[in-house]
Amino acid sequence: MATTKNPALSNNQKYDRCYILTVGNYSTGRGLRLASNETPDPLQLTFSVDKNSDHKHNRGNSASIEVYNLSADQQLLLDDDFLELELYVGYNNGEGAKLLVKGNVTDRSTIKRGTDSITQLIVGEGYTNLTTSRISQIVAPGQTVADVFNTIVDNMPGVARGSIVGTNLNSPIIHGWRLSGTPKEELDKLARAYNLEYHITNDTLTVTDLNQPNSKSTVNVPIISQDTGMIEQPFRITDKARISKKDKRRRPGVQVKWLLDAAVLPSSLVRIEHGTYSGFYRVSSVRFSGEFRGGRWDCELQCHIMQDEDLVVLN
Repeated sequence: MATTKNPALSNNQKYDRCYILTVGNYSTGRGLRLASNETPDPLQLTFSVDKNSDHKHNRGNSASIEVYNLSADQQLLLDDDFLELELYVGYNNGEGAKLLVKGNVTDRSTIKRGTDSITQLIVGEGYTNLTTSRISQIVAPGQTVADVFNTIVDNMPGVARGSIVGTNLNSPIIHGWRLSGTPKEELDKLARAYNLEYHITNDTLTVTDLNQPNSKSTVNVPIISQDTGMIEQPFRITDKARISKKDKRRRPGVQVKWLLDAAVLPSSLVRIEHGTYSGFYRVSSVRFSGEFRGGRWDCELQCHIMQDEDLVVLN
């Protein structure tokens, strides 16, 4: 079957690396901006970012970012308890820098390694919104599961509604639903009760059925192939999802490594083009790894194959 595809960047468009890092205090407006294109001698920067489609069994998306040899004045700007961080990465000769991670700095430290001073920033996406406030509210009887999710989002002013899709979302809440905990606790409880997955990525809440994509459309789906930067060939993985072998929602899993593309998001669709692995897949988790000067600049995806009923394919 034919489909409208997004022509991903070719290998020769994925070599001129760039980054933009912004760290600031959201209460005072003081902050630090580092952009590799704005100086003839950009600082070395490395990162490891983990994102997954189901946050009810973990603490959510996280990142570790290291910046080398900040000045004393720059380090002083990071000596704060209310820091937010945004990191964009990409290619100057391609589509430019794309948002990779946006969240709250939960820990920071600086160490010496030889002649280098290395500042490490640990980031949790949505951390403040998820954990620092409490909800005390009752959703009235007769409303739906989707209404409960929307009520929780209303109590997280920094989080937007993304795709909220799933067969159980229209289920009525017969006896009402009491919210009494942090947004994270309430999202976990609701997702477990109705067999849903949720994640907060780039300050946006996404909710789906287990092992289902946030959109069934295959239009503009990223293509992972040798021509677009596949690194090594895909391989099968053991499904660690909490789904029994007899459950129809269970899908075969594949892991693949690709030259970095920050636009890859949990629960979204990608298309792999490589022999018997060719097909549409739903991203269950992705790890981004990068070193601005040399070393890695890639993403490792764990995906699950989609079947015809999971998709809307345009002929």
